[in-house]
Order: sequence, then structure tokens, then C-alpha cells
Amino acid sequence: MAISTMLEPWDEDIALQKERHLCADDVQTIKASCIKDHGKKHPIECQDCWTRLLNRIRDRYLNSASKEWFSGRRPFLLELDTMFSKAHSFEVDLKTIEQRIFDEKKEWYRDKVKNLGLQYAAKSPSEERTLQQRINDRSISTDQLASELREAFSDGAVQNQEAFNGFIERLKLAQSPHERNDAYVDIFFQPHHDPSGAARSQKYIDMVRNGMSIVDAISAMIRDRHSAKGDQEQKQVLHKKLEELKRAKTAHELDKARRDKARQDKARAAAPANGQHDLPPCSVCSKIPNAQDFIICPLCQIFSAYYGLRTEPAIFCSQDCEDQQYESHVKTIHECASGQGCVRLHDEDVEMDDGGTILVFCRECVETLGMPSTFCSSRCFNENFQHHRDNVHLPERKSTQHEMNDENQLEYIMEDKTRYQARKIEEHLVTFDDAMTEWQRKTGATMK
Repeated sequence: MAISTMLEPWDEDIALQKERHLCADDVQTIKASCIKDHGKKHPIECQDCWTRLLNRIRDRYLNSASKEWFSGRRPFLLELDTMFSKAHSFEVDLKTIEQRIFDEKKEWYRDKVKNLGLQYAAKSPSEERTLQQRINDRSISTDQLASELREAFSDGAVQNQEAFNGFIERLKLAQSPHERNDAYVDIFFQPHHDPSGAARSQKYIDMVRNGMSIVDAISAMIRDRHSAKGDQEQKQVLHKKLEELKRAKTAHELDKARRDKARQDKARAAAPANGQHDLPPCSVCSKIPNAQDFIICPLCQIFSAYYGLRTEPAIFCSQDCEDQQYESHVKTIHECASGQGCVRLHDEDVEMDDGGTILVFCRECVETLGMPSTFCSSRCFNENFQHHRDNVHLPERKSTQHEMNDENQLEYIMEDKTRYQARKIEEHLVTFDDAMTEWQRKTGATMK
């Protein structure tokens, strides 16, 4: 039974790669179709295509025809089903779903390491006990556990992992049971590297070549070794090969999880820059801009790329077009959220006051409520904070059922308890400069 548990994930790994590629291709087809047939920049703007896209990704996990790492993890799949249902009404975004899947996969890897009995392949009894404790300790992160396992099995792990990767590739390319059996013979008995050892195991090689499953062949080998008192050395060689495969497989899976996470983080960070390939027309002359040389409203870019708000960015194909319309665009689209209460309308010397004229965003609006609330300065936001909170935050919290207790961040006026201000306005805002710097740091992008 232990051997069956170890062998099974090889086919799981192949199925995972195949199903992932199929799903990714279908998602790209839906996106391309939406752009071509419906004129949308992304399926999220199109109800029908958004539903198709969500259903396709949902089917990847809820209706998979292949046995994969998440098969049988019923509580996780039920939670995932609920999250996809909420995603239809934008209560949950895809990034949240993606992170939940990644977290569950880390737990699966931890369970798999434990079930493999990897600690029994340690170099000494004391190291075996230490590894057993580390594997059972869920306060240790998956990355830390992977690092400790690599250190424990550093003597040949790289070579074993390379051999395992080659074995997986051969299974994927196998066109017949004969080719698949050859792969099993080469990885387990290594006739090219250890001819004498393979000769001693010819009985079991013949079993595999005649159609017996590798699980049954190895089980037969172990039974024979147990019954042959004089073959202790060959028994140790067999177990060593199995242990090496356990090490290689675990190293392969843990390294793959780490690489997948790194690719996901990089893809998320680079998404705004990659979006240039499907640029909308110039906001002034309607020409399609050069993807390598165009101007975009920095405020629009921060709202859409950094905060993920559903805003249509203003793009200009040239400096002339920007000069013609940028100022009017800012006044129309990004006007100060204070409206008629804006300090610039009542104080001509506002630029000389504390707070300057650095644009700021309302933190709750951009990070929680999904609204691009911009203020001309921190002073303006501070003086209009109660009006903004009463007329924007409180209604939006109620409509979205987003409960938040921020009373401890308020300071009421002594002579009038119905009036208040922010205790520290800095806690409620993000400066445009800080948001831009953080976006550039994450993506490596630059803004003209």
C-alpha cells in the first residue's frame, strides 16, 4: 500500500500539467473571443464572457475528469464552489480564489511529504526523529520545510531530481504500454548504469515487460527479498532505490510549488505592463497608439493597475494629444472628491499651507470599497473628512455589508458631539507619490 501511494502521484503530475494547459488555452480563447466579438478589453466587462470564463476555471477543479492533487479534498472543493459563485457578482475576485488554491496546495504537499514516510530515508535515527517532528509541526512554513528537506537530502538530490524529471517526461511521451514499461525498467533497475544489478533482477524486469504493473512487480521483489535470508544486501539496494525516488519526487514537487508561486507573483505584478498589447484608441484622435511609445494618465494607471479598480484609462498616442486633453480629463474624471467643499475654491493661498497640493487617495475607498476617491491635498481631505465618511463610506459599507468599526480613529468636537474629524488623517490616506512608487517597485515599470 505504501508503494502504491508513492507511485500514484506520477500520473497525477502528468494529468495536472495536461489539464492546466487545456484550461489556460480555453481561458485565452474566451478572452480573445470577447475582445473580437464584443469589443471588450477583458471578460470582466462582459457578463456572458465573464460567466463562461468563471465556469471554465470552476470546471477545472469541480468537474475534473482526471485524478489530481485536489481530488477527494471535499471541504476545499465545497469552499471553492462557494467562492466561484460569489465571483459572478464580484464579491470575490480571482486573485483571492487563486491564493486560496495555492494555500490548499501547500497543505496537500505537507500531507504528501508526511504520507510518503520520507523521514525513514534519513541518514541516521536522530535525523529521522528530527524530520518527523518538523513534518508534523504545522507552524513551520512549507518553504522552510522544503529548505530543511533539501538540506537533509543534499547528497545527490539534484541528480535524483533530474532523473525523476526525465522519468516523468518519458511517461508523458509514452505512446504504448511497452514504452511505459521501458521507462519503469530504466528508472528502477537501471540496466545501462548497473548491468550486474539488473541481471540479478531479471525476473522482475521480465514481469514488468510482460505486463505486470510496476507496483505488483516491486511488491513481489520485496516479498522475495524478505523470504531470502541471504539476500540482505540486495534488499538494502532495493530500499535505497525506492528511498532515492521518494526524495527525488518530494524535491520535485516542492520545487515545482515554489516555482509556480514565483511565476504567479511575477505575472500579477507584470499584468499592467503586459496589458499594453491590447491598447484602446487614443482619447483624442482615436488612433491606436504604438505599444512601445504612448502616454497614459498616471492616475488612471494607478487605479486600474495597482488598485484593480474598474476604470477606463485615458491613453494618448503623442505629446500633442496629451497637451490637448490631459488637463480637461483630470478636471472631469479626477476632480477633487470634496466637490464644492474643496479648499482650493475657498482659499487662494492653499499651496502655501501645510499639506501642500500633493494628490492623495482615500485609503478605504481605493483599498476596500473599490472607489477612485481623489483629493487635491491631505489638508482638503482632512477638512472634508466627515462629509466624505458620512456620504460615501457609511452608505457603501451598508450596501456592500462591509462591517467596519473605526470609532477609535475619530475625534469628536467638544462643543458639538455631532461633528468629528479624523484623529490622524495620515491613517486614512495614501499619497499618489507613494502609490506610484510602490507600483513601480512591484512591476519594474516606469511612468513618463
